[in-house]
Amino acid sequence: MAIKEIEIIQPDYFQQFSCIGPACTDNCCHDWVITIDKEHYQQYKAIQDPKFRELCSHAIKRNKNRNSTLDFGVMHLRAGERCAFQDEDGGCGIYRLLGPDSLSNTCTFYPRSMREFLPDVWEFSLSLSCIEVARLALLSGKPLKLERIRRPYDHSSRSDRFMVAQRQKRGESITLLNRFQAVRQACLDLIQLSTIPLPERILAIGLLLRAEDKLMAEKKSEQLPRLAAQYVQMAAEGNFSSILRKMEYNKNTHLWALVLPASHLMQAERVEYFFQMWEKLEPLCEGENGLYTVGPPALEFILAQMEEKGDPLLQRHGQIVENYFANYIFGSMFPFTYPTENRMEYYGVILAEQYALFRILLSFLPKQEGQTEEQQLVHAVVALARITQHTDMVKAVRTFGHEKHERTLDTLAHAAYLLR
Repeated sequence: MAIKEIEIIQPDYFQQFSCIGPACTDNCCHDWVITIDKEHYQQYKAIQDPKFRELCSHAIKRNKNRNSTLDFGVMHLRAGERCAFQDEDGGCGIYRLLGPDSLSNTCTFYPRSMREFLPDVWEFSLSLSCIEVARLALLSGKPLKLERIRRPYDHSSRSDRFMVAQRQKRGESITLLNRFQAVRQACLDLIQLSTIPLPERILAIGLLLRAEDKLMAEKKSEQLPRLAAQYVQMAAEGNFSSILRKMEYNKNTHLWALVLPASHLMQAERVEYFFQMWEKLEPLCEGENGLYTVGPPALEFILAQMEEKGDPLLQRHGQIVENYFANYIFGSMFPFTYPTENRMEYYGVILAEQYALFRILLSFLPKQEGQTEEQQLVHAVVALARITQHTDMVKAVRTFGHEKHERTLDTLAHAAYLLR
């Protein structure tokens, strides 16, 4: 059936974004896997300009691992992991030679993300891995606000055509998806519950997801909407506020829990200040040639830095931190990012790990001359967003502690230590 009208949910700042091109201080034309849809792959290969043809012969290859028109080709980056078509001033050679309509889907839509969780409801968001988006999303001084719009389907719109082309049947019934949506909305409501500290909100989400797992295992999915509403009310009434305070604390366990975010930081790439952070941590780690074991000396140093530098910044700029998590929860379809994953409670640890990563990044980021604290947090958010986008956090949480470490933690206990 032809689509006549669509419903869209998007942040209220979505339409304000536009790419600033060469003026960007950290543009997206490097270190990313760039796929090319079939239409533009064929367009590029047909161009007769000698210089462009030579670039294409080296840089654009058929993506033989995929059989989709959406990722028909792939871009091979040049030395320095930069796009072969990026000009010296940072501008795009394809855009300048062929015009805006010539950009592949990847380059046209990033940092936009377009998903469909409920049938016929399109969710548009912007990735905080783009520094211009991060400024828009974080520095408004207001909580994230989502807007709903209805408009006719536009056959001339690339985004509308793209959404139709990428539609996939998720397999769940509409009834079950609606029940899952209640849990998604509860996670968003909880993270924006500003009457309680952010670590308590994240822990409340973890508790909700564990209860969701239990109901699904008991085949009681019809109770999910009521469960979601109950947990939001319980959190608002302060029912979870004592859990973190009463938890028996063990410093060695705390240090061990920090191995997870610390190891992700040591594997991170692309951002210059990661290198500056490595300079401080590398002497405290065991290993060589980029393969490090983050042991007690490095973890002790990280913990001390978090308490001295990261935590005060988080406390002074709570709205910015909340907005990061709210945007992440909405934009990633949290906690149903991976529909095949059958343990939602892992996602509680993922949120807690991101909180710990945020604290660590703020503890190590060099503050540039004239830079405000707000600008410092924006850079930390961009770094955090890039880590989460390029790391299989679900797999890491699921396997953590089973092969390389002497002890394991219950997932929520792990989350609680990361939130301390």
